[in-house]
Amino acid sequence: MSRLTRWVGLVGVALRRTATKATRTAPRQTAVSVLGVAIAVALMLVVTATGLGLVQGTTVRGDAVDYWVVPEGGGASTMVVSTESAQLGDVHAKSAALNDDGRVEYATPVQISVLKVQSGGTSEYVLGVGVVPDPKLDRVAGLPTAPLSPGDPHYANGSYDGEWTGQAVLSTGAARSLGVNRTATLSVSGAVSGSANRDLRVTAVESAAVESGLSGMPVMLVHLSELQTITGAQSGDLADQILVQSNAGGLQSSLEDRFPTANAVTRSGFTAQNSTDSDLPLAMGVAALLIAIVVGTLFVATTQGLQVEADSEQLATLTAIGFSRRARAVLLVVQALALTLVGGALGIVLAYLTTAVTNYAAVRAIAPVPIANFHPLLVAYGFGVSLLIGVLVAPYLLAMERRTEGVAEVIR
Repeated sequence: MSRLTRWVGLVGVALRRTATKATRTAPRQTAVSVLGVAIAVALMLVVTATGLGLVQGTTVRGDAVDYWVVPEGGGASTMVVSTESAQLGDVHAKSAALNDDGRVEYATPVQISVLKVQSGGTSEYVLGVGVVPDPKLDRVAGLPTAPLSPGDPHYANGSYDGEWTGQAVLSTGAARSLGVNRTATLSVSGAVSGSANRDLRVTAVESAAVESGLSGMPVMLVHLSELQTITGAQSGDLADQILVQSNAGGLQSSLEDRFPTANAVTRSGFTAQNSTDSDLPLAMGVAALLIAIVVGTLFVATTQGLQVEADSEQLATLTAIGFSRRARAVLLVVQALALTLVGGALGIVLAYLTTAVTNYAAVRAIAPVPIANFHPLLVAYGFGVSLLIGVLVAPYLLAMERRTEGVAEVIR
């Protein structure tokens, strides 16, 4: 008990010395030490939270959940431009079966293809997106589907000899590139050989939603069967993905069972990426960890090393009144750990606030959902790293203490 009491007393003295330095004798040096650790830990946690957001992917805010059924061999890399990529077949029938599922609000195939569009003497390439419009389907690729007639009349139960609506919704970027406005007639063909040349009429020019990631790109939204006819995908009823709108959770496994040769991934937007390369978030986290340790250790070692040198008289006095080298080492180590832990706590608070502000700004500006995930385990991670910084600083402080003047020199 006497040994335990002695150790508790030493820790108490170290904490009182730390509090005295922070409030009276060395507030500036103490503040720099704490802030150095806090900034390093906050930076590390923000980067790590962003990496977690990338790994876990994003989901639609609120109760609504969107899924994309993507063929094996396709995926996020084919979301923007789908050329010579894996595709799904018989998509009209498969979507109809999904629409009969009570858990599904609406399902539509989506084909994505680069198109060559001519208007007058102007010829441009645009990103063509084919869907089956429905009042339940709001926007795809950032463009509204309401200007398109509901359904897919040209499909005609697979005969592709039904009514040709010729309707197209252009993004402002596409309209600007082509120099056209509403009611303009366009001559459209696929960008690959074997495609047909058909006429389309612009029914609306709309700004693509910012969260789609396509707000600045030339995009054209048309009926699926008409895009299939233009690109030659009507043979086999091909499409790149099937978009499934649903308010029901746990639908992902059911979709994968229904489509054994495809993957079902959650999507928060047309170009949202669920299958992020896991190496990138890992590299981000490791880099942030190394930077936090190096920066935090340098800040604390520099400021507290100078403080140890300035406290040479106090340390010599402690030696004179009977404090052993081990006891003095305990004082220095506890002081370093106390400062780094306080800095870690402040860094955790800063990281949480920064993450919240970042998510708010991202949702308002460019992303449909928060981009960073501040997991509760990051709190323990932050304290662990700050504790490690204190442990790494301790040997340097002990070396500085050994270099201070001895008792005799101080008394003189």
